[in-house]
Amino acid sequence: MNKIFKIIVLSFLILFILIFGVFYVIKDDKDICLDSGICKEGLDVNTQNGEITINKEICIKYNWLWNDEKRFCKIESE
Repeated sequence: MNKIFKIIVLSFLILFILIFGVFYVIKDDKDICLDSGICKEGLDVNTQNGEITINKEICIKYNWLWNDEKRFCKIESE
C-alpha cells in the first residue's frame, strides 16, 4: 500500500511539473515577443491593431517583416 501511494504522489508531481513547464514556455514566448518585437508564428498577441494571431498574412497586411525560413514576424517598425 505504501509503495502504491508513493507511485501516485510521484506521478502527480511529474504531471504538475510538465504542465507548469508548458505554461512557462508559452508565457516566455509572449514576453520575448513583447520585449523584442520578434514573434513566432501562432502566438496570440495584443497589438495597437487589437488581438491578433501571428501568421504570414497578418504580418504582411500590417507591413511588418516576415521571415519565411524561421517563421516569425518582426512587429516593430525600424
